[in-house]
Amino acid sequence: MRFTALFALPTFAAKRTITGTVTCDGKGVAGVVVSDGFTVVKTNAKGIYSFSTDLSLPQAQFVHISIPSGYEVERKGNRPQFYGVINREAKGVQKFDFRLKKVDQTTYTMLAIADSHVCDGVNSAGRADDREQYCNEVVPMLNKCAAAHKHPVYMCALGDMSQPRPRRLAREGQKGYTLNNYMEDTKVDFPIFNVIGNHDHNGAPKGTMFNEETVYQSRKDFNDDLGPAYYSFNIGREHYVVIDNTFVITRDAGPTSDPKATKGYWMRMCEYQHKWLAADMAAVDPQKVDRVVILAHCAIFGYDGKKHQMDLERLLNNFKGYEVLALIGHHHADHSIRKMWNGKPLYQFMHTSAAGTTWHSLLNSEGTPASVVDYTFKDGKFTRTYFPYGEFKDVKYRVYDNRNHKYRHKISPRTGTKNSYAAELSEASHKDKGAILVNIWNAYTCEFTESTGGKGKVTQKGYDPYFRDWYWDTLDKSFNEELPVGYRLKRSGWQRPKKGYHIWQYVPADQKADVRVVAKDAMGNVVAEFTANAK
Repeated sequence: MRFTALFALPTFAAKRTITGTVTCDGKGVAGVVVSDGFTVVKTNAKGIYSFSTDLSLPQAQFVHISIPSGYEVERKGNRPQFYGVINREAKGVQKFDFRLKKVDQTTYTMLAIADSHVCDGVNSAGRADDREQYCNEVVPMLNKCAAAHKHPVYMCALGDMSQPRPRRLAREGQKGYTLNNYMEDTKVDFPIFNVIGNHDHNGAPKGTMFNEETVYQSRKDFNDDLGPAYYSFNIGREHYVVIDNTFVITRDAGPTSDPKATKGYWMRMCEYQHKWLAADMAAVDPQKVDRVVILAHCAIFGYDGKKHQMDLERLLNNFKGYEVLALIGHHHADHSIRKMWNGKPLYQFMHTSAAGTTWHSLLNSEGTPASVVDYTFKDGKFTRTYFPYGEFKDVKYRVYDNRNHKYRHKISPRTGTKNSYAAELSEASHKDKGAILVNIWNAYTCEFTESTGGKGKVTQKGYDPYFRDWYWDTLDKSFNEELPVGYRLKRSGWQRPKKGYHIWQYVPADQKADVRVVAKDAMGNVVAEFTANAK
């Protein structure tokens, strides 16, 4: 019996043998990738695997399989049983068996949400009814989207489903809203694959910093409730790679790109994870995979298409020869990037927060409604469709006439230049001529065609007037204590109105012309088509 280790770190005295079988209908499944996050092996012809894990590495916690294409693993409710927990105290051999069932994945759907930030009023100054909104708005939409398909449906949550309780609440014994609570609340009858977000990480103990050898401790709550924070699986012709690209230094501050930083977090992967990923990709059969799908919390590319993840080149060099699709959260906005990388198409799709503006409004700061995003894969291609919920469930896009629309919030000391309101008002309007302003989420390009043949001026990247007025009105009411405690906005920069790349302003050459508007997504599919007029 022969087993091939595709990658292994040096081992020491605390070795334990890990073995088991992967079967379907009682028969062994060959070639299934199995890992402990360090060593990567494949099952033999009888579906048997075996390797040594090194318990001198405290990071060694799980054994997990990369679910092969055409199969699903057993699940308990919405939890796919693709991993087992290593008993670090046990002596001798530990055995983990995995049972699969065959599934036709010629066509399938992956539903995506991001940044639901449910805290149930315990460890957040957000809405006290956030859990109720999640259960009554988000979960029904997930089930509605799944019911619309006759083929297999899966879900990925792209991080920040909750957040560990602050130290003060921990001292008081309050646990807060846990990741287990999130899984219990997400009552769906299909598998959920989870990504760890920056708020899902634990912070370093006060006065300390995490490093390469200790950063695994920042994943404690996630590991305890949801299992491994980096792993892979296959569906159809796609190989999915789930990564943790939030390297926590302390977590009591924001992101940083300073390699010498002593607080906050870096947007990069740890060294152990990099080596695991290289071994995982070495195990992929290129004859069976057309596309690699990265599931991550932080963006790998910034809004400008330039490097955002610090170790981007090292990450992407693993995927040479494959089209790459990156689904990410964290940034609470809809944004699409399309480029070529190593001769293959690469797409990055940023997802809005499922909580909108922390459940105060189901709108994100660039005007996109909180939504479930449906990715349906078929015949080597995929479509991407937004499904908003709540009061905006029937809104597909917004169109404004810059002269006559009602969104003109009064500038006051609270909403003035300090908070960029004056700049927003200036940039969102055209002072001398009528203009059409459109906000079309999921749009990558937008074409404007005048009925009389004229060529007007197009400006991309603007503010959404509807959200801008809602935000400044609500902030004023919050500071004036006109809203109940727990329903008041704070002056948070990340909640403030932001420009969206899916917002265009068009000033027609002929002010009386009808203007045909056609918006397409990054794959070239029409997502909106209508006629507007600058009058």
